Amino acid sequence: MPIRILDAATVGRIAAGEVVERPSSVVKELVENAIDAGSTAVTVEIKGGGIDYLRVTDNGCGIEPGQVRLAFENHATSKLQSAEQLDDIRTLGFRGEALPSIASVSHVEMTTRARGQDTGMKLNIDGGENLRVRETGCPEGTTFIMKDLFYNLPVRRAFLKKPGYEGGLVGDVVARMILGNPGVAVRYINNGVNVYHSFGDGKLRHAVFAVYGKQTAEQMVEVDASEGGVRVWGLIGVGELAKNSRAHQAFFINGRAVRCAMLSRALEEVCRSRVTIGMYPMCALNLVIPPTSVNVNVHPNKLEVRFKDEAMMRTAAERLLSTAFEGEHVLTIGSDPAAAPVTVARVATVREIVPAPPEAKDPAAAAEAALPKPEAAPAEKAAPEKPAPTAPKPRPKQAEKPLQMSAFQDAVRREMRRLGGEGSALREDRLTEIKPEPAAPVQPVKETEVGKPADVQEPTPVASEAPPAPAYRVIGVAFNTYILVEANDALLLIDQHAAHERLQYEKFMAQLEAGRGAQQLLTPLVVRLSAREMALIQENIDVLHDAGYDVEPFGEADIQVRSVPFILGKSQLRPAFMDAVNALNRLRSATVDARRAEVMQMACKSAVKGGDPLTQSEIEALLRQMLETGAPPTCPHGRPVMKAISRKDLEKMFKRIQ
Repeated sequence: MPIRILDAATVGRIAAGEVVERPSSVVKELVENAIDAGSTAVTVEIKGGGIDYLRVTDNGCGIEPGQVRLAFENHATSKLQSAEQLDDIRTLGFRGEALPSIASVSHVEMTTRARGQDTGMKLNIDGGENLRVRETGCPEGTTFIMKDLFYNLPVRRAFLKKPGYEGGLVGDVVARMILGNPGVAVRYINNGVNVYHSFGDGKLRHAVFAVYGKQTAEQMVEVDASEGGVRVWGLIGVGELAKNSRAHQAFFINGRAVRCAMLSRALEEVCRSRVTIGMYPMCALNLVIPPTSVNVNVHPNKLEVRFKDEAMMRTAAERLLSTAFEGEHVLTIGSDPAAAPVTVARVATVREIVPAPPEAKDPAAAAEAALPKPEAAPAEKAAPEKPAPTAPKPRPKQAEKPLQMSAFQDAVRREMRRLGGEGSALREDRLTEIKPEPAAPVQPVKETEVGKPADVQEPTPVASEAPPAPAYRVIGVAFNTYILVEANDALLLIDQHAAHERLQYEKFMAQLEAGRGAQQLLTPLVVRLSAREMALIQENIDVLHDAGYDVEPFGEADIQVRSVPFILGKSQLRPAFMDAVNALNRLRSATVDARRAEVMQMACKSAVKGGDPLTQSEIEALLRQMLETGAPPTCPHGRPVMKAISRKDLEKMFKRIQ
């Protein structure tokens, strides 16, 4: 077949196929043009999914009257002056293909007025042909209206989805534009309904509020860190904000919305133990790097980029993203969590229900007096900012038959029978009977801190300008699994297994990273080796040591193993050691990450389980460690350690307030 040059109309349609896939790609190109034009307010309106009608209005610099026609010529742009600038692109658009490509597959009307001009210009073009320009009155800025997308390409139009689906894709593009440009007030209208309207005040958290709502905006974690010409800033959502796909990960490189697998992997690596397995963190993250370090001209829609040194960039991104979680604790109460005193009223189960004594006048005192206390149990330590309540009288053990149960306890018994049925764990004998007060007055027990004898003097507190941290009070344990803690104006429910698993994981990982992930053997293991194996071990003593093995020669053909890696959970020492010798090449390149799964498994196995009863001292120790350990408030698998119910929510639940 003879070679011939394609006509202009065919060339335009081919070019349009690279730039214009669907209405959402049109919106992306037009909004990027508006931002490059210095707009502070942009409105996007669609009807029929953007197929029938699409409008983008901005208050940018507009187009000069003499350049309106030129804007619709192929490869015409004001953002690039020479080929050298392709390596230093600082605008969102630069190819000059958007307007002619859109005009070649739709009916287009554009009105624009440049700043300082008395009148504007109106342009109409149909399918890339019959261009008309005339003078008109309009506000400063540009309004671009597209109608009947792919009207002249029925095959392309047939491949578009239903209007609802296409409108959703347009909404996704607008949402990313809002998150990537918090300084621009963006409004999105779909079939007359105002979907998004951002503030445009430059605050990313407000932009997130406009897209995802108040609760998400409040819970996202802020990050802003820089290193060696690389800056990462934005917001990250973990825990309950995690999603079942990566659709809510918005990445921007020098202000450009992109799909970036490298940033996604870096984010998921940092947040791995902060989201449940199978879920993904959400984010709105901006990566600011020198334009010469990234090539943005590798994708027709400019959605993907290529880094000059991707490995270095990923390492830097992980290091900077990890700063978002510095200073966090498994449990945080008040402004100084480590200083918060532990106040334990009594480790009671929720099945032990006792009414308040009738003579108690003060509600708080009545609630405390209702909890049965052993003779030797210490009284509750009062919070420093409040006067100490009157200590309740101790109730001595009695051998006499208890008094008749009250009507309240009868009701509780009936309710437990109804809920528990035969064989239920909610047994009647777990109800604590009301016991009579002793006739003779008894001196109140001296208040002491939990676990401290009464005759030990309290150390003089060190003077500090900071206000005393609020106390918290352990109420009890529900189902031998959930520790109930009252703190400030909230009720905390702590999963004892998840909390202990996190603490164990942090301990094992610290040992592994410090090269101490090993346990000494009571009797060294002596292993006979071949000459080849002996030479191999002597060349790789450091590698074995990093893996947790402490070995030294023991004669000409033997070695003795003094320690083994306990975190790997290997029970058969000799076979495990020989496996390590045979895999020295793999161990040499192995990192801490390669063994993290084993550490997680061991942490899970060694942690207390749900249903294991804990003593009072064990609960105190667990809470202390949670307050002191810098780690995410999730287990290594991403499950939450704690849930909080505010006092306000409880009062709403019981209709005390509306």
